Amino acid sequence: MNDVVVVGGGPAGAACALWAHQMGLAVLLLEASPAIGGLQRRSPYENVWVPGVQGKTGQEIAAAMQAHVDAVGVRYMTRTRVQSIQRGENSWSVECEGSRHQGRRIVIATGSSPRAGGFRESDRVGIGPGLSMERLDVVDKRVAILGGGDNAFDQAAFAMRRGARIVDVYCRRAPRAQRVLQRKVPLRSVRVGTFEADQCSMTVNGIHYDIFGVQFGFEPNRPDGLNLPSRHGFVDVDQQGAVAGFPGLFAAGEVTNYWHPCVSTSYAHGVQVAKSIQRDLQGT
Repeated sequence: MNDVVVVGGGPAGAACALWAHQMGLAVLLLEASPAIGGLQRRSPYENVWVPGVQGKTGQEIAAAMQAHVDAVGVRYMTRTRVQSIQRGENSWSVECEGSRHQGRRIVIATGSSPRAGGFRESDRVGIGPGLSMERLDVVDKRVAILGGGDNAFDQAAFAMRRGARIVDVYCRRAPRAQRVLQRKVPLRSVRVGTFEADQCSMTVNGIHYDIFGVQFGFEPNRPDGLNLPSRHGFVDVDQQGAVAGFPGLFAAGEVTNYWHPCVSTSYAHGVQVAKSIQRDLQGT
């Protein structure tokens, strides 16, 4: 019997499993992908937002997470996709493809994924930031970035630096991106208002583009089969990371949208949940 089963090996899940392990709890971390690291595995860009970490890309930060859990001996399984999470009499059962795992406490740290908004990945369409966009050839191409958040303006600036001939950003409402990011894109290239983007014709409001960058934000990877309380689609948790109405069930990181989503806040939330579970199991 595990004290804690953590579902998801991104920053929140890795931090939660690491801290719980260091505090002497029996931990098992389950990750669907081939490696620990979450969305950072998709990012070839330097991440300048993690305090004390300089000159490292998101992919390098993900590799460091993997190395850390390896070094301290956290038990984990990769390529392990969770099919269902069920409540037992005194524990929880996590059903995976070909295996079952029990835990006194469960942490959902399944993170989030880029919103597709009805678009499909192709050799001309990237969905979300990072590798999805970097794989596209934008040199001397007309690029339309759809969305008005931080990633939209970041990706527009990257496309310009990589040699795109034209980069236009389409926002249905006033841009939400930080001012420091908005300043990277010429005002004349930002089009605010209703737009219709057609992937078949590669047009936006009738204007032809070679490349689409779909940057509609992120949506939570909620586990199937649990009717969990929701806040704007994300799993709702209290200050301890506990899910109301589900004793012994916790959630951490971007699946909860508890704080402004980023690596640093996900780390912190994972640690907070690990401490909450330690106190919970000790009855303090």
